[in-house]
Amino acid sequence: MTDTTITTTRDQVSEGETGTANSAPLEKHGATAPMPLQDEGPDSHSKEDTTESDPLEEVKKIASDNRDRWLRAVADLENFKKRTAQERSKLIRYQNEDLLKDLLIISDNLERAISHCEDKYASSGLAEGLRLVTNMLKDTMAKHGVSPIECVGRPFDPTFHEAIAKVAGTGAAPNTVVEELEKGFMYHDRLLRPAKVTIAA
Repeated sequence: MTDTTITTTRDQVSEGETGTANSAPLEKHGATAPMPLQDEGPDSHSKEDTTESDPLEEVKKIASDNRDRWLRAVADLENFKKRTAQERSKLIRYQNEDLLKDLLIISDNLERAISHCEDKYASSGLAEGLRLVTNMLKDTMAKHGVSPIECVGRPFDPTFHEAIAKVAGTGAAPNTVVEELEKGFMYHDRLLRPAKVTIAA
């Protein structure tokens, strides 16, 4: 074999090695394959639809809440009107309570004056005048709803009676009112003054 042939053969071998070395990285790090896209099927859309709230339902709920608050406010207002009317009615009905309590003191003193006059001046004009004034005062108080409490001979009732003493040997049943020391009065259906009494022991 000639020298020219040997040289050519070496050049071919070296060129082949070089080509193999250059092509190896391409084979090792070949082109990256594209990632397949996920198929967005009907399930993904249904999940999004379920998570999102319906605007119409939200509006209905807000309207229902507002209606409930309005109904409660109307009910509270009606209750307030009724309560105010009742308080006003009571205020008007019992507006003269303090005045009538003061008039009772005057009536008591007139009763004492009549009792004194009957002992000494029963037939005098003074006693008759006192009786007339006393009766006029009682009639006036009766027009405004004042009525006396009947208590003598009845069982003692702490709601309307104030016991001053217990008396033995009266022949009455125990806790029976035997004497009235100061007359009690009612003002409509309210106690104006309890009767001061003595009861049987």
